[in-house]
Amino acid sequence: MIDKLFNVELKLFKSNLDFFINLYLESKLPQTLLFTGDKSIGKLDFTYHLVNFILSQQEETKYNVKSYKINIESKTFKQLSKNSHPNFFLISSNESRKNIEISQIKNLQNFLNKSCFNNLPKIIVINESEYLNLSSSNALLKLLEKNYSNVFFILIHDIKKTLIPTIKSRCITFKFYLSDSDKIQRINEILDNQYDTLSSDFKNKYLSPIFFSDLRDYCKKNSLELSQINLNNLLFDIFLKKNFKKSTFVYNNFFLLIQLFLFRRIEDKLEIEKYFSLLKYFTKRFDDVIKYNLDFESYVLEFKYLIYDEK
Repeated sequence: MIDKLFNVELKLFKSNLDFFINLYLESKLPQTLLFTGDKSIGKLDFTYHLVNFILSQQEETKYNVKSYKINIESKTFKQLSKNSHPNFFLISSNESRKNIEISQIKNLQNFLNKSCFNNLPKIIVINESEYLNLSSSNALLKLLEKNYSNVFFILIHDIKKTLIPTIKSRCITFKFYLSDSDKIQRINEILDNQYDTLSSDFKNKYLSPIFFSDLRDYCKKNSLELSQINLNNLLFDIFLKKNFKKSTFVYNNFFLLIQLFLFRRIEDKLEIEKYFSLLKYFTKRFDDVIKYNLDFESYVLEFKYLIYDEK
């Protein structure tokens, strides 16, 4: 079942959905769309609502455009939930390798070559398109270059990750953003309405929803109470566990935690020039770690010994 990928009611981006529905009804929806924005803000959820609207149009239990709700009694919903709709094809990255492989594109080509037994469009959704490798990108590019009748491609992309330019050039790009209030709403969806209980250390408008998803998972895995955790004891737990390389949360978010820590020192007006200099230094160090595949553990420990332990 993949219904956990989307919610029955669309909470965010309602005006955006109206826009794309109107494009479709006016036969102006582009063949290839790129939905880009921060990770975990609801792009895939939005896409499923658009797909459900399009594919349920011939049903009595079709998508409710007034309430932005999927009818759970509809055949379309049930088939999409099981990933078994004959007009829908989903591609996601391989969880273990974080890669979209060429074999997945070949399966897509087979799907496109099959005849439809209805007059509904075929819709292809490629989630986490930033994980297309060179081989799968080249294979996909050949498909995107063709003109199809009643076929739509929707690529979903993390705006902070690189997408191969030749793929991007074949798409009409639409950027998704959250207002501050919408972001809190999205974070509450992720945290089961626990945003108000969070430490003020994490109530920063620059933190994206994916951070809170990662933080929630880290706390669960390490038996930490989300409402009791703050920046200091989170860092303490990270240093105590010493699983810098194995922890996805630490690897993906440690530089962000460094920024939060140093900005807090700057806001407290504690040796401002010193901490701005350290922020610049650790930003450069992090760029080098990523660019040259340097040792991540030494980066973490350098921060610990040079800054964290001095408090």
